[in-house]
Amino acid sequence: MAGIRDIAEKCGVSAGAVSRILNGDPSFSVTQQVREAVEKEAERLGYKTPRQRRNDNPHIILMLAPIDKPGFESELFSMLQPMARQAGFELSLADCHGRADGLIALGEFTPEEIGCFQSMAEHLLFINNLGFDFSYDSIKVDYRYAEEQVIDFFLSKGIRRIGYAGGTFRRSGVTIGRRRFEAFTSMLSEKGLLNEDWVFSGNMDASSGYDGIMAMTEVPDGILISDPETAEGVHRALRERKSDAIAITYNNFFPVSGTELRIFTPDVWHTAFRLISEKIKGEREQNQCVFCPARLLENT
Repeated sequence: MAGIRDIAEKCGVSAGAVSRILNGDPSFSVTQQVREAVEKEAERLGYKTPRQRRNDNPHIILMLAPIDKPGFESELFSMLQPMARQAGFELSLADCHGRADGLIALGEFTPEEIGCFQSMAEHLLFINNLGFDFSYDSIKVDYRYAEEQVIDFFLSKGIRRIGYAGGTFRRSGVTIGRRRFEAFTSMLSEKGLLNEDWVFSGNMDASSGYDGIMAMTEVPDGILISDPETAEGVHRALRERKSDAIAITYNNFFPVSGTELRIFTPDVWHTAFRLISEKIKGEREQNQCVFCPARLLENT
């Protein structure tokens, strides 16, 4: 499927110039010879502008790095499909094959993988890829403020006996859960609140959560739990120990009962679809980087 870059290379102009010519930007000054060359090459390649395709539903590919336990991919895709349709997109999960109008990539990717994505779609958007590369749109989640919200929440309720019930999971060479454990315990230490007796990290499952709480000589008054599976065991142990500790679950994607620290809120996804829609429709040329903070949510 031909794209703007193909036309730009053939005609010896920038991709931005091609976009503005084909979208009929009246403020863009260019010679008639160049304009005709771009239009003729677009016609030869069968390229349609976003305006010409406005009655079609653009196709968006969702690429997911291993940032959670296996199985989250299909569940996240099911959650995002209705949101994508409401935004006017057809969404699909894919590996590094095929072509689409746009591509949303969640997680960290290598330069080689990013190069593959560039061959798949003209418009890319990265969510939480490391570093800053302003050659594409990106969304960043502020992880440090996320954990600070939890400590501030506990302190606002007069709670200073704060613990961490967590675990890690090894997947595709990545240790999921380690960063949140290290960040939270480091913040507790900085504030003089760290008590090693109230901190543990197991296997990121219900059994580890249960055993960790049951093994404590004394239960803290506030606990950050590393993930929803560990939370199941933690809450069971707290009930058995008749503890009224306030527990907050660190949660990437899907709503859970009780108080949660949601990292990727619905607004992250609405922002992603809005940003990529603007690029596909030719409404914006300059790339943007947007920060979306995590949110502390008290669910019923």
